[in-house]
Amino acid sequence: MTPLSPAVNSPSPVTAPSPGGALAFRDLWLFSPRADALIVALPLALALCTAAANVWLAPGAAEGAHRLSAWTAQNLLGNATHVILTFLLFAVHRDVLTSAPGQPRQVLAGSLGMLAVGTVLFFTFYAERTAHTYGVAVIFNVFGTHHTLSQHRGIWSLHGLRAGKAGLPGASALERKLQQMYVPLLLTLLLVRIFFVPEAPGPDAPAYLDIGQGAVLPHGTLGVLLAVWLGYFMLLFRTVLRAEAVSGPKVLYLLAMATATGLVLVAPTWGYVMLPGMHGLEYYMLTARMLEPREGDTPRLPRKFIVPAMIASMLPLLALGAVHGLLQQGVVRGALGSNMGVAETHPLLRAMTSLGFAVVLAHYFADALIYRFRIPSIRAVMLKRLGFS
Repeated sequence: MTPLSPAVNSPSPVTAPSPGGALAFRDLWLFSPRADALIVALPLALALCTAAANVWLAPGAAEGAHRLSAWTAQNLLGNATHVILTFLLFAVHRDVLTSAPGQPRQVLAGSLGMLAVGTVLFFTFYAERTAHTYGVAVIFNVFGTHHTLSQHRGIWSLHGLRAGKAGLPGASALERKLQQMYVPLLLTLLLVRIFFVPEAPGPDAPAYLDIGQGAVLPHGTLGVLLAVWLGYFMLLFRTVLRAEAVSGPKVLYLLAMATATGLVLVAPTWGYVMLPGMHGLEYYMLTARMLEPREGDTPRLPRKFIVPAMIASMLPLLALGAVHGLLQQGVVRGALGSNMGVAETHPLLRAMTSLGFAVVLAHYFADALIYRFRIPSIRAVMLKRLGFS
């Protein structure tokens, strides 16, 4: 597929000696220089430009601008619409589904179970608002944030593999330990921030996601969260940059991770534009790369049809997002950035929304199985699909 870089498995080895901490870029991009940059630049620009524009807008217009930017991150940049691409990948490359014993049965049964449970769970909120408050807000922000951070860690690992194939030194023991800490540590920081720290200073300020949890922590707790975040990333960059030569694209990606998570801590309203936008664009690129035919494949989807097939598969979710965008009221908050209240008086939209959110949960479940790189057979198949074999 033309927008992507040449195959990941054919780099030119980096052989020239480099001074300590020197950044190398040639043949080290995960997708391509343009694609790697846009994954970060588009969501960050969307968040920062809209936040800056809000300073000059009236309160009602500012709310509308934020709603539009959150909608764009969810639907066009793909945080909510990419979820169907997992199942498109199964249809095109069956080895992704069958790479481990029992995996097809686990994925099918688990995904169908999540569809059923999710549809019932989300549908019930229309009859009892508490089901939405605790079911959707908590489940989606816990699972959604974990899923997003896990993808960060996975792409971080792919940058390491890319660098290793180009002849750069591998990750140090400390970097690997920090990589293992990333998901649990950042998940804890972000969840405490959005659920238990007041959105603003003041005695009565609620948390960013107010679900009736009662008293929250003092606003000064944010300083503690930021200190932990800063300490982690300072140690990480110090560790990574001590190597003799370092992958520049990997360093830039780590900087993007720090920026996105830091923005959620400082200003969740805008962090939840950048972070989901990055996640969706990353998944677009990963899926496009994995849909490409590899050596030994019987092509089921020619390269020129990959992007059209991805767009066609996402159209139902994009259409659902367009309807929600037209009916949406109030500020958009959280991992999925959706106000499901718009569907309360529309029975068909209610059913489609419930099913759409259930597909998201099914996608979380399926992804958790097919990306278990610690299992050799899964690792071999997935690295082949990513072009690393």
